[in-house]
Amino acid sequence: MATLENDFEAKLQEALLDDIEQTLEEEIGPWLIQTAREQWEAYASRNGYDIEFIWEDAEFAVERDDDSVTLRVEWPELSALFEFGVEPHTIEGNPTLTFYWEAKDQWITTDEVNWGSETGGINESRAVRDAMNDLRRLLS
Repeated sequence: MATLENDFEAKLQEALLDDIEQTLEEEIGPWLIQTAREQWEAYASRNGYDIEFIWEDAEFAVERDDDSVTLRVEWPELSALFEFGVEPHTIEGNPTLTFYWEAKDQWITTDEVNWGSETGGINESRAVRDAMNDLRRLLS
């Protein structure tokens, strides 16, 4: 009959967490960022957006505690506007807005802008959500 060491479960848990941590750092994190990047790039190309900052500034971190390992991926703050899209809306100045309008090649000063009225807003990219869904399919 085999006899197990008293700390068998603790050693097994530690080994498993080590393996998970390494896999997240070396494989899953980079894969997730690359997959999202490819989708961001395709989205930017389709819509004529200059949004390289989204995939260039993406970062991930693996965090570990006594009984779990977590992968956290972060994209720059404005990424959510492109990920989820933005409906046309009015932006009001306090007291005025000043911005450069590239299509008219001039600076505009106004008290409000009906943003998205010409462009229809920003279509959602779903780059991050689709990358996460791809990862779920791979892991299931």
